[in-house]
Amino acid sequence: MNSEDRLAQDMADGESILLVAAPGCGKSARLAVAAAKNGRRLIVMRASLCERVDFGGCLVPDMEAGLTRALPLDVLHDLMTTTVPTLLLLDDLGMAPLDVQGALCRLWDPGFLSPSVLIWGATNRPGDRAAVIALCEPLRSRFSAAYLIAMPGCDEESTEGGTYLCSWQEELAGWCAWANEQGESAAVVTAFHRFTEGIHLYDWKPNADPALRMPDYRTWATVIRKVRNGRTDLKSLASAVGKPAAAEFVGFMRLTNDIPQPDDVWADPLHASVPEDRGALYLIATTLAARVTAKTVGAFIKYVSRLDRVYCALAARDAMRRLGDAVVGANKEWVTWFVANQEMFVN
Repeated sequence: MNSEDRLAQDMADGESILLVAAPGCGKSARLAVAAAKNGRRLIVMRASLCERVDFGGCLVPDMEAGLTRALPLDVLHDLMTTTVPTLLLLDDLGMAPLDVQGALCRLWDPGFLSPSVLIWGATNRPGDRAAVIALCEPLRSRFSAAYLIAMPGCDEESTEGGTYLCSWQEELAGWCAWANEQGESAAVVTAFHRFTEGIHLYDWKPNADPALRMPDYRTWATVIRKVRNGRTDLKSLASAVGKPAAAEFVGFMRLTNDIPQPDDVWADPLHASVPEDRGALYLIATTLAARVTAKTVGAFIKYVSRLDRVYCALAARDAMRRLGDAVVGANKEWVTWFVANQEMFVN
């Protein structure tokens, strides 16, 4: 089960989940995906910006009754009364003052929120130096389960510490799948991380220098936008992911000169050149999958079948995910090839 499916299943089961990891690894984004899969609207409350009154209610005197009432603010009132399936994401939990963390515990009190509301949370760790001091024990214990997000080099089999949502290899595959949805300009970025096995995808470390840039999921999303806009010089890219990662990526982009153009492949798939360099093979497989259309599926299959099976399977999976079963399934050449190579699509 991949990370998206695991989170979606936990949500379907009604579990209250806490995601814990360093900044910039997509904690909030993946929870939004899980909410969409479960048909839940998403409400995000940044705990770091909240006050106790946000959960305890605003004190308003009732002169006729001779007492003071605690009236819920609009967001809380919505969460108390809604009948719409809702995911409440408490983001930046560890940055909230302790009195706010204590007030948040009230959200789990039986009958306080609508039964249509499910509470999940996300936080950094104190060691990340992200203004997190601690998560108070009463609040942490309200969550039914917690997951860590894997980083490059993490040991998923370790018996110490938290439980990883998935392995780093699955994290890399998930990020690349997301990147492939960002358009053709993302192909070179995806191919680079596949070729380097993700060693430059996430290399964030706590640092006091605000000018220092480091690779993470967000900064590589910036690189995708820069590539889309033609800003591929070293300085532009280094301003997003830092000089070491940018320099390697710029070197990788030069491989675009060593691969055939997609139009040349579509025109003559049986004779278009096949690169020998491993990085160029990742690049051609990812690039063709990003450019293939319903009209060029036949030529695509003829060409990628000439590649080593690793790159052939990579290209075919990307193409199938992007075009969808209905599109590729209508092409007789694809169906014949798919039946003969079904093992490529078995995880």
